[in-house]
Amino acid sequence: MNYIVDPYGYNSREGKFIKNLSMFNKPHVASARLNSNGFYYLIGTSRVSRINPKIIEDLTGKNTHNIKIDGSTLSENLFLAKEVKNRDKNFIYGFDAFSLNKNRLAHKEIYERYSLYKEEFNSTSLVTKYFNSDITIRSIQHILKLIKGGDLNKEFISKNLQASKFTIGDVEINSGISNKNKNKKNFSNYALYPDSSIIELAKVATKDDIFIIYPKHYYYYDLFSKNQDIEKKYLSALRLLTQNTKAKVWVFYGKNYITQNKNNFNDSGWHFKPKISNLIFSKIFENHKSGQSFGFMLDKDKINNQFHEINNSYKE
Repeated sequence: MNYIVDPYGYNSREGKFIKNLSMFNKPHVASARLNSNGFYYLIGTSRVSRINPKIIEDLTGKNTHNIKIDGSTLSENLFLAKEVKNRDKNFIYGFDAFSLNKNRLAHKEIYERYSLYKEEFNSTSLVTKYFNSDITIRSIQHILKLIKGGDLNKEFISKNLQASKFTIGDVEINSGISNKNKNKKNFSNYALYPDSSIIELAKVATKDDIFIIYPKHYYYYDLFSKNQDIEKKYLSALRLLTQNTKAKVWVFYGKNYITQNKNNFNDSGWHFKPKISNLIFSKIFENHKSGQSFGFMLDKDKINNQFHEINNSYKE
């Protein structure tokens, strides 16, 4: 039953509930997906849970799986990237600002989660891929939801329709970016991992891999520029990544017609709505051109000018 229902999309993403494909993830699910047929693997934070792997499959014709970890760190994502490359597969990696804050590792739950993933990947038997209580429960839920007429895309539809009312004050309070909110763990005492870790990640990638700086509401960029030197540190890490990798690096950072519109974001502007992922990957894989600028690929030789344009876009 588990093999036929396949709720987590190990064999195919067709006819699956989007919540199971993109939003649920656990160490044993990530491990099973890596041991399934795949070309691209989505790595990153909770932003990646807004991406339907089917979008990429439809654009590229290549099997795609989501192995994101909510609130992930560079240590966890580098571990996953290495596991992907050890299997001669490719990744699409979300290079998020808060994942680069090494001080987040001081939080016990984050450190313990990293250990759980490493332990799972070192010990999982392929027999447990379809033979465990979690996938059985999920298979039964899948069948019951279909019987009741459940919508496969319900989670993404509701997020796209969600009202987006927030202010720069909400962003400042909820994110912990500003000095007076440093007790928030994502940005508290913001300090980058050492250059060696970023270079290691850069060199793990090959020409078929992709790094993406996903969009946030532009309020964040203003706060990044004013507090803890976050913007300076983040862009320096991005420069280091770009100069040392063979992979493509796509940037959707800055003030533009997408990041200025609150209706494109949930959760105080931190998560883009699922509908925006369609635009992101159309741009990357089809070089989709709209009438206005949204996203570009970084060029090692032009990176200074490109960063200058990013800064100017929201400082005007």
